[in-house]
Amino acid sequence: MAETKQKQGKIVRTIKTHNDVFEGTAYKKQNNGLRMALFYSSCALVLVLASYGGLYVERGNLHDGVLKNDAATMVDGINFDKTNRTILGQMPGILDNVVKDPNDKYAASMDVVVTSPKLQITTDNLVDLLIKAGFVKKTMNGLEYTDFSWKTKNWSYSHLSVDLTSKENPEDVLTLNIAKDGSLLIWRVVGVFMSKPLLDRMLE
Repeated sequence: MAETKQKQGKIVRTIKTHNDVFEGTAYKKQNNGLRMALFYSSCALVLVLASYGGLYVERGNLHDGVLKNDAATMVDGINFDKTNRTILGQMPGILDNVVKDPNDKYAASMDVVVTSPKLQITTDNLVDLLIKAGFVKKTMNGLEYTDFSWKTKNWSYSHLSVDLTSKENPEDVLTLNIAKDGSLLIWRVVGVFMSKPLLDRMLE
């Protein structure tokens, strides 16, 4: 009797992939590239809004604070302490040398009197100073802005500069330095610089 050999069967397993399981159903393969693009786009949008969204609030505070002559709104839009420091540095004579009399026995303890003019803005005089500068006017209906251009320059993550130029007197330029002040979301005016003709008129 011939010896018979039985062939050993081969076990074949089919491993279904994630997509095979849902084949024929309403499930659709997700596009990971698109998902990542949407994710990073959303993150970028949130970052932009967090970084620069406060500028819209800042412009509203400046606009309404002056026209309504509202002190609280002015403070929300302007850091008066920092702004006045920049104005002080523009006063003529502020850098003049102080000469002491060597023969004065009190020279070592004398009080230095600075004769340079003083110009300081407050919530009480801001509107009057802007009227004098020619950027605001009084009408029968209240306060209105005069015709001037608003040009943004030197834009960065944490600060920018804005030139306000009077269209009636183009030599009158008021530069506002606006920066994040005390928070990543809060922007305020932290500096004001005036062109020479404008400064001369403000000190008259």
